[in-house]
Amino acid sequence: MYDFKDTTSISAEESVFIPAEAMTVNGRYLEELVSGYRTLYTKGRESLGVELDTYSVGTADGETYKSRRYPARTITIGFQLIAESNSDFRDRFNQLNNILSLESADFVFHDEEDRFYTGTPIFNASVEEGNNSVKGEWEIYCAYPFKRSIDPITLTMDDAEVTDNSATWTIDYGGAYPAYPVLRATFAGAEEGGEYTEDGDCGFVAFVDGNENIIQLGNPDVIDRDDLSRASTLINKTFSTTNGFVSTGGHTWGNRAVTGSFSTSRINDAYWNKGKGYAEMYAKPSYGSGTGWHGAILRRTLAESADFDISLVHRLCVSQASQTGTFECGARSADGVMVAGFVIDKTSNGTKATVNYIVNNTIVGRDSIDVSYYNKNFGYCQRTPVYVQEPYKKIVYVKTNKKNGSSSGNAGGGNLFSNMISQVETYTRKVRKGWSYTQSNLNSSISKKGGAFSFRIGNLPKRTFKVPSAEFITSTEVSMYMGTKGTAMHTNAVHSIMFRKTANTVFAKQPNVFTPGDIVEADCNDASVFVYRNGTIGGQSEPQYGALGNDWETFALVAGTNYIRATWSDWVDPAYKPQFEIEYNEVYI
Repeated sequence: MYDFKDTTSISAEESVFIPAEAMTVNGRYLEELVSGYRTLYTKGRESLGVELDTYSVGTADGETYKSRRYPARTITIGFQLIAESNSDFRDRFNQLNNILSLESADFVFHDEEDRFYTGTPIFNASVEEGNNSVKGEWEIYCAYPFKRSIDPITLTMDDAEVTDNSATWTIDYGGAYPAYPVLRATFAGAEEGGEYTEDGDCGFVAFVDGNENIIQLGNPDVIDRDDLSRASTLINKTFSTTNGFVSTGGHTWGNRAVTGSFSTSRINDAYWNKGKGYAEMYAKPSYGSGTGWHGAILRRTLAESADFDISLVHRLCVSQASQTGTFECGARSADGVMVAGFVIDKTSNGTKATVNYIVNNTIVGRDSIDVSYYNKNFGYCQRTPVYVQEPYKKIVYVKTNKKNGSSSGNAGGGNLFSNMISQVETYTRKVRKGWSYTQSNLNSSISKKGGAFSFRIGNLPKRTFKVPSAEFITSTEVSMYMGTKGTAMHTNAVHSIMFRKTANTVFAKQPNVFTPGDIVEADCNDASVFVYRNGTIGGQSEPQYGALGNDWETFALVAGTNYIRATWSDWVDPAYKPQFEIEYNEVYI
């Protein structure tokens, strides 16, 4: 325990005293957040209990060791809280309760600022009654009992010995307990018209450590052969211009009028990326004029595709409830039939629109979707202030009555008169400590795999429809239409689109194929696999990309020298080999 230092002697202008064993909760010291709070001591950080599994045989001496495990850790925090008044004490205690009402948080102790614990605070402190200067304890329950280095270590291809079909890292691991790394592969970017061996297509990647533990992602049976229908990237377009697309002719859903044109301009989202801002070029329509639906079309003819994936980034939102609009995207056949697509229509007052899912020119499903200005599907980033209650001192003047001494004829021994005295009182006020940001998704996708049609629209759940009769319908065009039937929506624009023709033979329909610009990430800590598709923002959990035989529980870095080798499909051109990263935090007991 540390010698007590009277925190009431520190003025508001002075720095807050931070004891050696004080800790940050998600980056902030409690001493800075709660006036009058001070950490006195901690227990449970010095050593970690261990449970041994042993067995004995008959009357043999001793026991035989089987295994060892570390149970959860509980760290106890001793604290003192001082306040000047009953109301101030209650406010500070409430503030402490609010800060510690977290399901999970990272904790960094002042005397060990290069390492952190992750745990759940448990604040059930029992304190003395009727006292504004109290001592108590609260706990941190660490289901994962180890501490980890603050700064993760990331190894790249520059740290590896690379051959045409493998990359090997020699890793000197300084932790005291095994660390489970994050394994990441980024596939070379797509080139329009690029096919297998001509850009970053890849069937699988695998990581093998020095003990032959393996993490395999994808399918090694997917190969590149001339007698298979090859996949290819037919469009990979970011709309800094509309070159390559036309805005005349074509077909629209419901034969809506094409009366306008497209131009490109920048859209600014001031609060995107935690206030750093976001400004990108978009294709935006000039709607022209009309009494019903009217607007502009962007379209492009393509090589015939039986199976395909479309991904796009677009914005759609209103600033007034009366605004109307439509956004349409789909793949069409040579005779104008919408093979697969979606149409978002806002036709009435409010902030809701309808998503129509279309297969073979038929609506196969509908969803309602939010299109308000800050909607999480395609809207703008919203910034909201985060407030905390902080104490402050104020000089107040109080009127008192006082006698000025005895005087003749006054049996009371003096005259009463009013006197004003000053005193310092403590109040609380809301202080803005930062901002929270709500960003939209902006991504949508369409996929045709034989007779299965899948859609991901904004943040709506994935929708899949089985239409066997449409399995062999092919597309030769992709188009987008943006329109209105009155006051146009505040924003209706497209940032980028990618059209990927996928192989349509039985052999090549394997879903475990990585395409150019994709990123696959495997976290050995929880056996999770995420795929970040090219042309989208954010990733999707894709557990099916991990092989059933993966050694998740044993693929780890241990104290000393470690070796990890990465390999990939041997038919990938060396000029387009995947780029790998290995990321980990050192772990300590």
